[in-house]
Amino acid sequence: MIIDLIMLLGILMLVLYAHRTGKIRVSSAILAVVINAGALSITAANGINSFLWVYPVCAVSFFLVKPYEALVISFITGSVLVNLPNVFDVVPIDSYIMTSLMLSLCAFFYANYGNKQLLLLARLNTTDPLTGALNRRALNSDLAAALSRAERKGNQHLLAMLDLDHFKKVNDKYGHAVGDQVLQSLVRITKAHIRKYDQLYRFGGEEFVLLIPDITQQQQQVFIDNLRKTIKHELKNPDGESVTVSFGVANWVEGSTIDSWLKRADDALYQAKANGRDCAVFSES
Repeated sequence: MIIDLIMLLGILMLVLYAHRTGKIRVSSAILAVVINAGALSITAANGINSFLWVYPVCAVSFFLVKPYEALVISFITGSVLVNLPNVFDVVPIDSYIMTSLMLSLCAFFYANYGNKQLLLLARLNTTDPLTGALNRRALNSDLAAALSRAERKGNQHLLAMLDLDHFKKVNDKYGHAVGDQVLQSLVRITKAHIRKYDQLYRFGGEEFVLLIPDITQQQQQVFIDNLRKTIKHELKNPDGESVTVSFGVANWVEGSTIDSWLKRADDALYQAKANGRDCAVFSES
């Protein structure tokens, strides 16, 4: 009874912790360990009368943590269980091993399949289907996270809005299929020349947003200019002519919101267009 109460209290505390902090992954991992340890403790205390607790606990573990992690936890739990005294005087150990193995493998298979489907759904939900860049839904989420980090730690973040110059002429002259290929090439080139933790988003049409975290003011101008020149050098239309890009760039400043940050980058982009395109303008505010 005491073990049951301790388990119940521990589960309630972990659920409340996950609800208040949003740290579902950590709470679920601890919970998986707690319920497996609790099942072993109850079985050790009550013997065969509590033995069947092990099976539902094993299955639940695959809902709480990653399938491979649950498989390891189940193996450890099972290994400890077979060494408990008096349990297998009543239940044949070979029957337990076979049923546990079947349960674990079935749970692993379906949990792994479910995880893959969730990852696919998440990718479809946050990725632009034409270009493979992230979409505006992902942009809003990532900007909120970047603003939160910047406010807490004071890290310098850069937001760049980029727009293909005279893109309408490309569509009019070569057709929308070629225009789509140019957009795809832009994303491919940009991703190849940014850091692995920088993120590119399709904002709409031929307009994209680049979120560049943790970059010093000394690095910003060089980084953006190098990227602009690289795109100009590598991005071509079917006649081999360069397709250029204009940049509007805005630093994070204290008190920024998602809308105000995007507006400063958009205003800078408008100025870059007014300056003749194929250039980068940094917001002064």
